[in-house]
Amino acid sequence: MCSQPKSKDDESAEQPKLPVMVWLHGGGFSFGSGNSFLYGPDYLVAEDIVLVTLNYRLGPLGFLTAGPDAPGNQGLKDQVLALKWVRDNIAAFGGDPNQVTIFGESAGASSVQLLLLSSQAKGLFHRAISQSGSALNPWSMSASSSQRAARLAANLGYVGANKTEDILDFLRRVPAMKLVEAAPTTITAEDQRNNIGLPFVPVVEGYWNQDSQEEQFYEEPFLTQHPSDMYHSQNFNSDVAYMTGYNTHEAMLFIRRLRKNPQLLSIIENDFGRLVPQDLNVTESHDRVTREIRSFYLGSKHVGIESVDEMIALLTDLMFLQGIRRTARNHAKFGNAPVYMYRFSFDGSLGLYKRMLGIPRPGVCHGDELGYLFKFGFFNLSLDPKSMEVQVKNRMVRMWTNFAKYGSPTPDSEDPMLTTKWAPIDPTNVMNSLNYMDISANLAMKTNPEPERQRFWDEMYQHYNGAAM
Repeated sequence: MCSQPKSKDDESAEQPKLPVMVWLHGGGFSFGSGNSFLYGPDYLVAEDIVLVTLNYRLGPLGFLTAGPDAPGNQGLKDQVLALKWVRDNIAAFGGDPNQVTIFGESAGASSVQLLLLSSQAKGLFHRAISQSGSALNPWSMSASSSQRAARLAANLGYVGANKTEDILDFLRRVPAMKLVEAAPTTITAEDQRNNIGLPFVPVVEGYWNQDSQEEQFYEEPFLTQHPSDMYHSQNFNSDVAYMTGYNTHEAMLFIRRLRKNPQLLSIIENDFGRLVPQDLNVTESHDRVTREIRSFYLGSKHVGIESVDEMIALLTDLMFLQGIRRTARNHAKFGNAPVYMYRFSFDGSLGLYKRMLGIPRPGVCHGDELGYLFKFGFFNLSLDPKSMEVQVKNRMVRMWTNFAKYGSPTPDSEDPMLTTKWAPIDPTNVMNSLNYMDISANLAMKTNPEPERQRFWDEMYQHYNGAAM
């Protein structure tokens, strides 16, 4: 936890409490940490905020589901506990408990949205930012974690009856590191075909009661409905101002998988239908939809090295942008507070995640915006203060901390650093006019990110599901 150091003169008088920003790290609900070596506070605290980072349980320790004694979402409940600690104690560290902003990236961004949807977190924060992730992304939620718990036990040597009590008793006696190491072995061939690569993720904490023939919930559940249903029933923390956005080439992240499995492109070429979204109701039209998606993104190209750019665009939409866009629309339409959307398109030397992965391609990879908000300890970069990277970093930090302070990224029209006003999404026209800030070497307000791709998916969902949201 970090705040801007105070001088001796400051200490002589009571200082006003500072806005608080609580960071939730990413890592697919499977790995990661909030430590300052990865997420250095230097840039943010210079804008007079208190930064809190935290760790939460991950993998099977954080998201295994196996009945009422292990209902799931332990990692998310850790986040709630941390927010309660902030509420009760942050004033002693100079922070204002009545001005708390949660923000996160990837799985941390999905966590932010799930906290917005959970009654357990109501009143614990006042603004929220999701970067490159949504609870509506296909990797973010699971419907079969109890089966995965049984598979985990079997892969670790369990040979008893298929009873949750016995399975849990066995797993509790397995060393924690062995549980973590065995988690990837629970991914099945069917999971891979359905693009499920994260074994333990958040769940709805309910079950079907055969006796009463109705859905029931475990004690003190974190989540009782799927996120999309909660928006439509307006069952969420709707008075929280929200910011969300994405990087232009999020799916460049998957190039790492190509290195590990060079046959992946040919696997997709021979089974392109695996990319049809699971929530698209196309059982009888699956082959036709497969052809439509392929034609729109690839034209006459085959899936291969020559079409990597097209595949990055497709996977960016499927794995990130579609869910992020739907989240922005839902929160704007059904909520009572402003919603701001961004597109991060600046491909500079602080795009550190791409550098960590050793990806030489142009474009803004998943995680690349983080270097413009946090100081990464393991990259000793020396930048000219007049460089474009520093200018973009300064604007990003100012907009993010402005949002934490005022609920608007650009509240001051006189700020020479931010001469472009960031307009929120119009809640009365979310389908046709999705305002967003394009963050590149310059700032530019635009409407409808990736418009042709947005139109394609809107029409697809409208045709097969009856609604694009």
